[in-house]
Amino acid sequence: MSLIGDTYTLFVREMLIFKKNIRVNLPRAIIFPVIFIILLGSFGSTPKNVPVAIVNNGNNPAALNFINLLQSSSTIKVVSQTTQQGAMNLLSSGTVAGIVVIPSGFAGGQNSNVYLYLDNSQPESAEVISAIVNETAAQSGANIEASKVSGGKRSIVSVVSNYVFGAKSNYLSFVVGGILVMVASFGGIFSAGFTLLSDRELGNLKAFLMTPINKFSVLLSKIAYGTFQSLLSAYIGLAIGLLYGATISAGVIGLIELIWIIFLVGLGFSALAIALAARVKQIQTYALVGQTVAMPLSFLGGAFVPANLLPKFLMPLVVINPVTYAVNAVRDIMIKGALPLNTLISTSVILLIFTGVMMFFAYLLFRNAGENL
Repeated sequence: MSLIGDTYTLFVREMLIFKKNIRVNLPRAIIFPVIFIILLGSFGSTPKNVPVAIVNNGNNPAALNFINLLQSSSTIKVVSQTTQQGAMNLLSSGTVAGIVVIPSGFAGGQNSNVYLYLDNSQPESAEVISAIVNETAAQSGANIEASKVSGGKRSIVSVVSNYVFGAKSNYLSFVVGGILVMVASFGGIFSAGFTLLSDRELGNLKAFLMTPINKFSVLLSKIAYGTFQSLLSAYIGLAIGLLYGATISAGVIGLIELIWIIFLVGLGFSALAIALAARVKQIQTYALVGQTVAMPLSFLGGAFVPANLLPKFLMPLVVINPVTYAVNAVRDIMIKGALPLNTLISTSVILLIFTGVMMFFAYLLFRNAGENL
């Protein structure tokens, strides 16, 4: 038979086993995302050192005093004092989570205004910045009462949502975006790896390798099955997240892009699982190794907190981590309302390269598996 035919036949076998154990496999695919979405989606985090840019058009003692009060907070970090356009560029690139604009003539009194631009794609950071700026305004002696429909005093803080990120956001959407990628990666690692190890323990793998079939088809069928399992868990998690209150701001096109990105994540981590399982002898050892690999990648990829809030010494690991790009792309779709074409292409290329590299290593480690059985 051909490579495709052998792979399909073995994949059908995996699916028949999955169907036979449906009472165990389906609840397992549901419980994992449910637990994370309900637990993590029910509360927000309080990040520290949230990056903020300052546009000081006032350039007077009152403005400098306002900036000094902002910098005294340990919750936000003033990373740049620049022009309006420069600050907006920093906000658009994700370098900062907010901009504080101090206009000309700022006096720090009740008739003064400070303009605040927030990145809605980071709701927990935006909330922190808004609170600190309001607190600073109060310390400077300004009136921070909310504007009223008929008369009343004007608030010193006029919040302007960043036009680059026009969609509304909530912490649940932020969390669900990271959880989907995490569930897909975990599903690929544990499903593909465990089915290979189970066949090895039962003697089925040795039988397959002794038959006149393409040996690479055994590897591909395991990767395909792991991808199926990861997609099942991730898409169930997506449905649960949407029912729980998360949103996909990019609409139908965004949903298609999200499905594609999750597919690439599941495919890549299923290949990684085969590479790991090809050399691990015991299921218990593989479970430990798989968890040790998957969990740090999820944290470093920003699945739970924005990656730019991690310590600087971890940034090189964040950059080379494929989960980082998948999480950012999914959150763009769910929160920002659109995923730019160049971002979709670059993210797809990165994930495809990761998949190709993992398949190459899986093949190298798997092709001599018969000698180690």
